[in-house]
Amino acid sequence: MTRTAFRLAFPTVVLAVSSLGVFAPSALANDEASGRWLMRSRIISQSGHYEVTRGFRADRRGGNGIVIAASDVTIDLGGYAIEGSATPGAGIRVMPGVSNVTITNGSLTGFRVGVDVTGATNVRIEGLQIKGGDMGGPPPGEIGVLIVNSRGVVVERNVVTGTFLGIFVRGAGSGGNRIGNNTLTGGSNGQLGICYNPDDSGVATGPSGDLVYDNLVSRFVVGIQTSVATAGNLFRDNSVAAFAQAVEEVTAGSNVFADNLSTVIVP
Repeated sequence: MTRTAFRLAFPTVVLAVSSLGVFAPSALANDEASGRWLMRSRIISQSGHYEVTRGFRADRRGGNGIVIAASDVTIDLGGYAIEGSATPGAGIRVMPGVSNVTITNGSLTGFRVGVDVTGATNVRIEGLQIKGGDMGGPPPGEIGVLIVNSRGVVVERNVVTGTFLGIFVRGAGSGGNRIGNNTLTGGSNGQLGICYNPDDSGVATGPSGDLVYDNLVSRFVVGIQTSVATAGNLFRDNSVAAFAQAVEEVTAGSNVFADNLSTVIVP
């Protein structure tokens, strides 16, 4: 049987940032004035260690919870939750050109994208609970973690629920990322647990050189999918329980799949 890849219509990298809610400086508190304690939506423009000291709802005008526009930044959510306001923003957005960022220890709920990393390097996303509203498509819908043309991104020990896409990795500029020990659970409308695709720059090549391991992917239509020109990635020891297909490698043999457990379940 010939299978057709689930193609995701998604804006170009530049437009993607715009469509997901470009931050508005006037809408956010300035970190130089407010110090290192985070109590509302902010643009982080200086290096340092920042801590969320209470839960808050993202500013409606910008749509984003926290925007990281500086390198060498650690965000500790302190176990608190940042909530979206039904706007097309990101819970936490890492801007292009930024490097050496850690995001950890808290919850993001009600955003179009939980964490958006575009054009960045050396980013660690760890210990987050990301919750979508199970709103379904059209693609790309809600996304737990979005990585676009970024390298050295580590996504470990996160729990993502109720999103259309669990973890979405895009673009030939993405590589050397490590995605492991995450729990990704769709709702009634989850489409893809882990998806590897090109960006919309016109270059068909997808990410390469990533390691995806020890993830539990459950209750999506397709558990793991790689596009036609996504090659050279390693997928091992993942446990996948999908509604239709556990693994869909559109170009067979272009990636390495080893020791994965899979089953098809009833919706």
